Amino acid sequence: MPKSIKCHICKRVIKDEPIKHSGKNYHEDCFNKWRQEVENRNSLYDYICQLYKLDIPTGMIRKQIKEFQDEYDYKLKGMELTLRYFHETLDNKPRPGDGIGIIPFIYEEAKNHYLKQQKILESIQNMKVEEVTVHIAPVKYKRKTKKIDITAI
Repeated sequence: MPKSIKCHICKRVIKDEPIKHSGKNYHEDCFNKWRQEVENRNSLYDYICQLYKLDIPTGMIRKQIKEFQDEYDYKLKGMELTLRYFHETLDNKPRPGDGIGIIPFIYEEAKNHYLKQQKILESIQNMKVEEVTVHIAPVKYKRKTKKIDITAI
């Protein structure tokens, strides 16, 4: 009897063909979710490094990210979009040494902002364009002239 292969993330037995990565086996869905999280983390780190002019995120910033994920259940992409909203949309300048502590205070506001933008884009895409032809009749102006009584002159 062959040994059952378990997913490295969810620990369930893989019935279909496993995806192998770095010597570990994954379900296709688990692997895709893990890959997306890695991309989101790298994107967040890249934006933080660009914003604060760092080579790598500091230990304090990494701790804040982990805390926001564990305590507030914030998503990595949500944190990145919150920072973009705060610094690019609201035009606030980053202050050295502050880290990313602003996130819990404006996360919901940024989320609402991006949800509104998404609804606007969806409504634009779903908008039906109708061509309407309007015929306007030309207005005929008659020039009014005063009649001069020649006998009165």
